[in-house]
Amino acid sequence: MSSSPPDRPPGYAEENKGPLILTTTSIMTGIAFLFVAARIISRRISIKKIALDDYITILCIVLSILYVGLASVAIRYGGGRHLDTLEPKDSSKAIYYTLVSFVPGVMSFTIPKYAVAILLAKVLGPGKIHRIVMWTLSVVYFLIAVGMLVINFAQCTPAATQWGGAEGTCWDRRITVAYALVLGVASAIFDFYLAIYPTIILLGLQMNWKKKLALSSSLGFGYCAGAVTIYKCTTLPGLLHLQDFTYAVDDVVLWTNIEANCVLIGACIPTLYPLVKKVFGSSALGGSTPNENDGSGPQRNKYNIVTIGSSGKKRKIWTSTFELETTRAAESQDVILGIEQARSVHSGTEGQQGERV
Repeated sequence: MSSSPPDRPPGYAEENKGPLILTTTSIMTGIAFLFVAARIISRRISIKKIALDDYITILCIVLSILYVGLASVAIRYGGGRHLDTLEPKDSSKAIYYTLVSFVPGVMSFTIPKYAVAILLAKVLGPGKIHRIVMWTLSVVYFLIAVGMLVINFAQCTPAATQWGGAEGTCWDRRITVAYALVLGVASAIFDFYLAIYPTIILLGLQMNWKKKLALSSSLGFGYCAGAVTIYKCTTLPGLLHLQDFTYAVDDVVLWTNIEANCVLIGACIPTLYPLVKKVFGSSALGGSTPNENDGSGPQRNKYNIVTIGSSGKKRKIWTSTFELETTRAAESQDVILGIEQARSVHSGTEGQQGERV
């Protein structure tokens, strides 16, 4: 092990971010795992099957676990410690496993966004403009994320140059950091869009304020993910310090995992109402509101919504039925925090009466 230069502060050789990073990422991933498990149970209760977006969340938690596993191997070889305090063979392995971990790491915060997008498409039935915006953002963001993975290994020729496995040449480090910042900005924009859009729609509905708060908060969990993404971007300049890569990169390792799990948890929360209702009863999100029950039995309030972006005389109307008293979920419909979706098409004045811009 190389000795620390004389100008290093006391305790320099003992500085180690590894245990903190491993503990935090393990806890966050464990919490996300519980939310994914709860989502699957809830979906089995409500629609008796597992849908595409459920499989996406399962894939995401597998990626998150794989990311933590690879990061822990990197930490075992010295990740989180100063590079000049490690044996060459250990520093090489620490850098290698850190770089490899970024593959499931990037995918773990990219893919769950699509589970949220699919969920919103089913719940809110966005109009043409919002469908174009949502799926354009989805495609562009995915391409940027894949580009990051390519750059991760293509920046050096041969790739092994990055971890000291071969002699070669590498791009200017600023190119990689700049691209990572572009990915971070794109991720934040996507997160905030997926949070703001449902919040605006749901706040305009007439329902119990507690349920409105629960709906907007759960579907708007992307605010948290967006904030984490922005903070993570502030840690990226540390990657410019290639001479101390194993110590500088671990902040990015930590916040990549936190971002991924925030997005994943946000994708799961809106689907948990059937499970919450089964455990705590139908009043779990605020009980009944006026006009829900006239005493003759369970009833439902219906609100017709024409989403922003609808155009033309023939408009698509999504009737959102809020299950406030009944404990039975329709097998043929998705239940999202008590909302069942039923789609119908109206035209002329009937469509205009349901319109909300």
